[in-house]
Amino acid sequence: MTMEKGSYHLLNVWLIFVGLLSFALVVCWDQGLLGALYEGDRSRISLLILLLFALFFLHAARRVLLLSQELNRAVWLEELMKEHPALSLRGRKLLIGGGIELPDGFISDYIHDLLLSRSAASTEEELKASRADLLEVYSDRAKGPHEAGWFVVESIIKLGLLGTIVGFIMMLGSVAQTTTLDINAMQKVLQEMSVGMGTALYTTLAGLAASMVLAAEYHYLDRSADDLIARTVRLTEVDILPRLNGNQD
Repeated sequence: MTMEKGSYHLLNVWLIFVGLLSFALVVCWDQGLLGALYEGDRSRISLLILLLFALFFLHAARRVLLLSQELNRAVWLEELMKEHPALSLRGRKLLIGGGIELPDGFISDYIHDLLLSRSAASTEEELKASRADLLEVYSDRAKGPHEAGWFVVESIIKLGLLGTIVGFIMMLGSVAQTTTLDINAMQKVLQEMSVGMGTALYTTLAGLAASMVLAAEYHYLDRSADDLIARTVRLTEVDILPRLNGNQD
């Protein structure tokens, strides 16, 4: 059995999501919505929003690839354990079936650290405490990089609200500067008010759309990280540690 037979479910779902997003962007470009966004936002806050969106979209893509590899490795290990129940530990290398070495990664690091903590614990209470602490550390390792993404999601929403405020300030400023009420002056005021309204609406639209897309990505990444942690704990506690008892060299 080879590792390539595992299911890259997370990566496949993300690629479908990217395909739908790309289709939506093409439709927006064809309908002139992206050009209207650029022309309508005089504050250019929407450009900052799109820049942050692009950077953390790539960050999410990198996390998707890493988590997908780890989940694929977990699926591979689950199936391999069914075919080769024999386990042995030589140094810090876990051997399955007597000769298949567990590859480096999230699961192998967790197993090694857990075995070290088990050997260092002198009582059952210390063992439980060390396992809880270790699980917390590895949970942070799996989900910690997503915190920056969630911070950017909130920041993008706030940037959209900032653009709304700037747009209304532009609208009120055009009215405050008006000293006469003739037709030409009112036409100019209405034009400047439309510019401010466009800035307010377009920045709000950009902020909401970008934050919703990124939030959907990072929410799915968090759930995938939880799945990886759960698989790691189950493999370790149910399939690996009981079989290692008495088989350590």
